[in-house]
Amino acid sequence: MDDARTTYLAGKQARTCDVDEAEARARTIGTARLFIAVGAVALLVAGVWGPLGEVAGLGVALCVVAFGALVVVHARVHAAAERARLALRFHERGLARLEDGWRAFTNDGARFALEDHPYADDLDIFGPASLFQRIDATETRFGEARLGAWLSAASDPVDLDVIRERQAAVKDLAPRASFRERLSAEGVVESKPDPSPFLTWAEGAAPFEDAGRWKLAALGLPALAIAGACASQVAHVSAWAWVGPVLVELLVLGVTARHVAPIAGAVSSRQGAFARYGAMLATIQSESFEAPMLRELQKKLRASGAEATTEMARLERILSFLDARNNEVWRFFIGPVLLWDLNCAIALEAWRVRAGIHARAWLEVIGEVEALSSLAGLAFERPEYAYPVIETTPLFIAEGLGHPLIDVGRRVDNDVSLPGPGAVLVITGSNMSGKSTLLRAIGVNVVLALAGAPVCAGRLNLGPVRVASSMRVRDSLSEGVSRFYAEVRKLKAVLERARASRVPATLFLLDEVLHGTNSRERLIGARAIVRELVACGAMGGVSTHDLALGDLETELPGSAINVHFEEQVEGDRMTFDHKLRSGVVQSSNALRIMKMVGIDVVKID
Repeated sequence: MDDARTTYLAGKQARTCDVDEAEARARTIGTARLFIAVGAVALLVAGVWGPLGEVAGLGVALCVVAFGALVVVHARVHAAAERARLALRFHERGLARLEDGWRAFTNDGARFALEDHPYADDLDIFGPASLFQRIDATETRFGEARLGAWLSAASDPVDLDVIRERQAAVKDLAPRASFRERLSAEGVVESKPDPSPFLTWAEGAAPFEDAGRWKLAALGLPALAIAGACASQVAHVSAWAWVGPVLVELLVLGVTARHVAPIAGAVSSRQGAFARYGAMLATIQSESFEAPMLRELQKKLRASGAEATTEMARLERILSFLDARNNEVWRFFIGPVLLWDLNCAIALEAWRVRAGIHARAWLEVIGEVEALSSLAGLAFERPEYAYPVIETTPLFIAEGLGHPLIDVGRRVDNDVSLPGPGAVLVITGSNMSGKSTLLRAIGVNVVLALAGAPVCAGRLNLGPVRVASSMRVRDSLSEGVSRFYAEVRKLKAVLERARASRVPATLFLLDEVLHGTNSRERLIGARAIVRELVACGAMGGVSTHDLALGDLETELPGSAINVHFEEQVEGDRMTFDHKLRSGVVQSSNALRIMKMVGIDVVKID
């Protein structure tokens, strides 16, 4: 953590200086543009009503050229300032994660939460104060979608080789803080814009079929207008020499608007900053990776037949010209004379025909690298986390297991052992002692491990498992579903997964089973559920206040293991050490907690 904090503090200081310098350059260029615009107006007035005549016309032309050049340069300086701000944000967010300030991050992945997912809601994978919010470092929709998919996949069949390959990639990326900074800084701005319009256009859903026929007019008419303007000033040719071509240009703009507007809307970097993908691809392509998975991703950028970095750089240049239209002077006075939008649309259509079909594959590479970089950031910031050893048979054996979403100063670690199929921890304990937290710690760390990330443990051996849980149960007034019925449906889903697969084994996490019914039926039902899960070769943990459920250790020898948490009482003060102990708990604290909050049980009785 000290190395990560040092890196982020130094990076924050350096990028703050970069932002200040870029903003100063932008102000200087903006001032120069203002002076040039004023000078052009003054020369025009002097040429029409003053003595300068032909010289004024030449001066106005030079001012127009200089103004146009500064517009392009200004856009690039603004882009550099934006990249510097994003690089600064990279370091600020890193420091926030180190200081447990990540809960203030705006993107919590809530859009990936599915109502009937086997574990995501129970384990806080998405939403406020979630695992996704803690580790997400993506800047594109493709990146966050890939990360969300990995964190959602711990209930799916397991490919052990893919997990090991991701681990190697994460290990490779973890110390590459400068690479991850550049990738983030080059990322798309404006709240991860939706790439769908860009891809729809790039893949040819609405081609500009007449682009070739308009190319000659797009180049020839501006040349005629400029030549006519110069001739009217120098050779005293009639003003119609330039007015005529300009009128034809306006007609052309009207006719082609139905083609140009959709293209400009789909790819304008002001709307989506899609040209920034080119810089991200260049960053990925230029890095010398060691991990096989990362090298394969680099090969995909070359194997399409069109060089990704070259083509996206060309797209970026076209869009930098297109964005000049956002300047009001350019849009209404200079752009129409040069048929600017039409020329940009023709260039974009040529790019689409040549490279558009490969765009989706390129963006998927970016998404994969971003997701891996998010996991690598976790590894870099928490070097005490261990990379799990991936075994070929189902098991979960951890030393020093903790919950990665609990602040470091408050987290308590425990050893947990599920040595194989059929193993089940029967967890008893007082209220607030840590039963549910232990179950979530097991589940969240399995999710991280199967994604290829390090886990919050000193050591973890993990085999092929699929997570399924029943912990956080909600009733539904709109569907007429009681809490008990909702829990029974979740338990049925867990059992069905266990029946369907022995390898990978179902790793079940059950909290207060059948809490919504009477104690007699709850105990009978809970025993039946655990017995069937064990018979199906599932493994996991079940927390309970029913101490009689501890009899399962005798009924299922070699499978059920009793463990517990307990409170410590000193006078009227109750504390918890959250340490896992063997056996069944011998105390309870419900009445004591009621008294602590002001409910006098004796008086009620």
